[in-house]
Amino acid sequence: MSTEFDSGGAPVKTFERQNKVWEFLLSQSGFLIAFIIILSIAITMVNRNFIKPQNILNVLGQISIVGIVSVGVGLVLISGDFDISVGSQISLVGAIMAQVLMATQNIFLTIVIVVFLGAALGAVNGVIVSKSKCASFIITLGTRAAYHGLVLVATKGRNFPLQGRFETLGRGKISFIPIPIIVFFLVLLFAFVILRYTRFGRTLYALGGNRTATYLSGVNVDAMKISVYALCGVLVSLAALTLISKLGASYPNTGDGYELEALAAVVVGGTSLWGGKGTALGLFLGVVIFGVMSNALNMMNVSPYFRDVFIGGIIIVAAVLSRLG
Repeated sequence: MSTEFDSGGAPVKTFERQNKVWEFLLSQSGFLIAFIIILSIAITMVNRNFIKPQNILNVLGQISIVGIVSVGVGLVLISGDFDISVGSQISLVGAIMAQVLMATQNIFLTIVIVVFLGAALGAVNGVIVSKSKCASFIITLGTRAAYHGLVLVATKGRNFPLQGRFETLGRGKISFIPIPIIVFFLVLLFAFVILRYTRFGRTLYALGGNRTATYLSGVNVDAMKISVYALCGVLVSLAALTLISKLGASYPNTGDGYELEALAAVVVGGTSLWGGKGTALGLFLGVVIFGVMSNALNMMNVSPYFRDVFIGGIIIVAAVLSRLG
């Protein structure tokens, strides 16, 4: 097998490899990695505890729940739609989970019911969005309010402690690594495989890039919408299971704010608000940036209320840059 050379005598494959490296370094993921490194160095210069392995595990543990939710939100956003009902879904799924677990004392049955409930809640969003042809932002804003109302109906505003049951998923460790971190990375791996190697993932990109062309190519657009919303619901239910296990109780406002954090992380990670663009690596980096910033604010004793200001500002900037790009 002969090797092709360019006019300068260098192998063509070497140039292709170098071009791919430079393309990655100049991509949004490359910039995010550089930003995280520079930010981490700056924080470490102020407080050396930041770089300690235990603190790194703390950061990954803190972002694991919102990271799982972000993957679901990111898949929906890549397809060209929004889901801002995920916070209320977490609260509703958590409330049902706690009550079923206390009533049946059967962990396996509880998990099955919760996963199916999450898929059903997501599918409801998908059916309404696909059949009504209304803006997904408005529809999921409505279901967000409806799901929140159902939480209050189901719980009557009460908390439901798990009384020491089902702690392993949220508080357990494998070796020295907390299980929520492992779950988060498994979900990321799942998203990577789906987006890169499956027809479903390619169709998501096509749907977000040009919905009309995707429809004309023979794709059942409605079925795709319902499927991706249902998948988002499953991931949200997994996040709810992990979160309630970690907290040891279900609260009516358990999921409050997760929709904002997830959307911010997804957008910062390079997923376009207009659909058709996004990667699993970008989703991870977006979540990490918020985790690092939150950890830094805590270390510098900055009021946690500034975090919401930061998140809101980042969403605005990222949305503008996404539109300009």
